[in-house]
Amino acid sequence: MKRLFFLFFVVLFLNFALLTTFLSTHTFAQESVETLTEIVVTATRVEESPQDVTQDITVITKDDIEKKGVEFITDALESYTDIGIVQNGGVGKNATLFLRGGSPNQVLMMIDGVKVKSPTTGSLDLAGIIIDDIERIEVIKGPQSTLYGSEAMAGVINIITKKGKGKPKLTVSAEGGSFSTYKTTASISGAKDVWDYRVTASYFDTGGISAAKSGTEADGYTNKSISTKIGLMPSDKLGIELNLKYFEDVSELDSYSWGVGMVDDLNYVQDGKHYLISAKSMLSVLDSYEQTLTLSSIGDNLKFEDPDTSSNRTSIDTTMQTVDWQHNLYIKDTTWTGGIEYRKEAGEIKDNFNKEVDNKAFYLNGKVKLADDSFILNAGLRNDEHKTAGIKTTYRIGGLYDFKPHGLRLKGNFGTGFRAPSLNELYYPFFGNTNLKPEKSESYDIGIEKDLYVDRLLLNAAYFNQQYQDIIEYDFETFTAQNVGKAEVKGIELGLAATITEDVNLKASHTNMDTVDKDSNKPLTRRPTNKFNSSIEYKGGKFIAIGEYTYVSERYDSAVSRNLSQYSLVNLKGRYFISDSITLFARVDNLFNENYEEAGNYGVPGVSAFGGVKVEF
Repeated sequence: MKRLFFLFFVVLFLNFALLTTFLSTHTFAQESVETLTEIVVTATRVEESPQDVTQDITVITKDDIEKKGVEFITDALESYTDIGIVQNGGVGKNATLFLRGGSPNQVLMMIDGVKVKSPTTGSLDLAGIIIDDIERIEVIKGPQSTLYGSEAMAGVINIITKKGKGKPKLTVSAEGGSFSTYKTTASISGAKDVWDYRVTASYFDTGGISAAKSGTEADGYTNKSISTKIGLMPSDKLGIELNLKYFEDVSELDSYSWGVGMVDDLNYVQDGKHYLISAKSMLSVLDSYEQTLTLSSIGDNLKFEDPDTSSNRTSIDTTMQTVDWQHNLYIKDTTWTGGIEYRKEAGEIKDNFNKEVDNKAFYLNGKVKLADDSFILNAGLRNDEHKTAGIKTTYRIGGLYDFKPHGLRLKGNFGTGFRAPSLNELYYPFFGNTNLKPEKSESYDIGIEKDLYVDRLLLNAAYFNQQYQDIIEYDFETFTAQNVGKAEVKGIELGLAATITEDVNLKASHTNMDTVDKDSNKPLTRRPTNKFNSSIEYKGGKFIAIGEYTYVSERYDSAVSRNLSQYSLVNLKGRYFISDSITLFARVDNLFNENYEEAGNYGVPGVSAFGGVKVEF
């Protein structure tokens, strides 16, 4: 590990030296290497420039997503080295996300600011989220429980969906490829006077691959999705936004056999129905004061059917309702954000339990700009009262100093986080424990960002350290869930983005991470010590070509009690603009047909190719 880490620094230094020499002897156009999203909203719950955010953030734009030419959010996120995606088989199979080593139920997922997860498992299955209506994805790293409460221990990922703009526009696309994959999408959007609207519908179907690595029978997946966003802004003082998302999916699964592992199951099927409804009103009483009220409801219905066995038959129904009333006060160079939140979670697993819990919270955050906006301080606290976990108070403080004449920015943050037990951990028969305490954490990070050669070369580095206590684990002495776990996650993140010429852009990132379960003294499951990604993009007239390389080191998988082998992937992407309204696109995944595992004993796709066309009217 140390040798690999040392070699990376050597390679990074040599690349930096070569780029410095190249950049100092060549003249370039004034186009920036990367245009940052002008506004982000997740870091402090108010609109602000990314340059004013004290936390370590990543903003993934719709252009970034479209260039990848992928269908699902899992594919859009997997190349980022601080994010780990683990999917139990091919497309449509259960997919979970790790952020900076935080487990899937320690990372809060949101869609347009609405918390989305399964109350029974405590995390979100990402498998069915299609990317067609995504405007951008904001990744805020480090503890965010101060503003968002439970599950935000390692960070927050907020998926912002598109809204209608300009004249009415119809967009349709169709694509197909390996494994008998087919997808078609249509959307209509626009805005007029005080209204804006967007409706997107898609259909996806694939024959798939075997979910079991040793299997031979392909496990297919079908997804039918529709989403709507409608906005009404009768004045600059009042606005209303309505979001509706619904999708149905059917996924063929494989089974676990004791003493053997994952094996083919010819008739095991998961049938899901999922919805999200939210309404948000915005009112500016004064120029310096505004408030928002958000009501949301999400729900999932999962049915598992297998005529060959009785153990693979059940149904799961979950719902989560949230009310959030937020107030923003702007006084000179200070922004105050405060609010109250109520959330009710309910879950029923057939023949096991039917329970619900609620949580009440208030939060307050203050942000001040000093020294001609060069120095920014951001601090906040939150108090949560959970039905079973009790009262928990969290806090966070962050700072940023911008050495503006030198293109150098320094950041630092410290904060606490917590996670309330899920319904499964509380109530599942022969496992649940109603006396569980919330998991808790203390974390800090420091970072540096440097712009060189008028934004021709961007460098960043960050160190993070996260301490977890009272982790909920299965106790073999009591045969129930207990607060027995302790863990530490620490690491270094490095990034580079460079414009080699007007037509060629280069990006590279690396995360080196040490994780340890302090009870077993083993690494935390499925967290690689090293993950490296690089991409090179060429723009030539109407053509864009991208090559991506990803390396993931060996990592321990507790589900199979062994290390998963390291692997490397090469992907190719291409887009050709026939006209302003017609685009052809194609991609090749896993070009060299790497045989690897994301999760022990589960299959992954080999070399595969896809292509399609997009038309706008």
